Amino acid sequence: MDEYILFVDETKKTSTNPYFCLSGVCFKRSYYEDTVVAEINALKEKHFSNTSIIFHYSDMNNKKNGFEVFKDTKIRQKFWTDYSNVLKKLDFTTFGVYFNQDDMKKIYGKGRTSNYDIAFVALLKNYLHFLKSVNGIGSICIESRGFKENATLQHAYYDYLGTGSMFFPYDIYEKHLSTIGFIVKGDNCVGLQIADISPSALLRDINKTKDFYGLGKKYREKLYYYDKPYQDILGMRNIL
Repeated sequence: MDEYILFVDETKKTSTNPYFCLSGVCFKRSYYEDTVVAEINALKEKHFSNTSIIFHYSDMNNKKNGFEVFKDTKIRQKFWTDYSNVLKKLDFTTFGVYFNQDDMKKIYGKGRTSNYDIAFVALLKNYLHFLKSVNGIGSICIESRGFKENATLQHAYYDYLGTGSMFFPYDIYEKHLSTIGFIVKGDNCVGLQIADISPSALLRDINKTKDFYGLGKKYREKLYYYDKPYQDILGMRNIL
């Protein structure tokens, strides 16, 4: 069985975006290790003369914490054009789950499960569907939050792994899902940096806002079941 890694990140609602979105980018492990890391490091070297800078979309968008050079429009445009071109040629699959954060609260109130955990379980179902379809085994890599939040999410993962669901029996989960890992923000994890940009990019299409540098288009075109009848269920899914 081929091994896969799903890198996951989220974005919360803002003044211009009502949605909570959790999305992930999935790579075949060997391809990620042999090709993806090198491609992103080459991009970093070209634009920042080092590979240690960490892509965080909020910092890049706000032009701070090492991205002050983006105040220069030409430098910023050149970087994002190159990044968009790298995305286009990389081989990966995107998954996304989103919902209106205020509507979730109005309908269900303060539930026992966080927005993150609700979205994670929904994303997990689609990731398993993908792994089953390619007869692969997959791990999940998530940016670390608080230890308590990590523990709650980890418990939900292994509980799901052990009991199965209405869609798949537990033995399918055992066969196709491996481990879940938490990476601290300061670690230079290329996969998480690609995932960090994906929620905001994907929501540009949902919110019908300008798709700067074609980022939303590039992530969207990599969606699982892209441009097929079940894209809105298995690819970019509104769960509310």
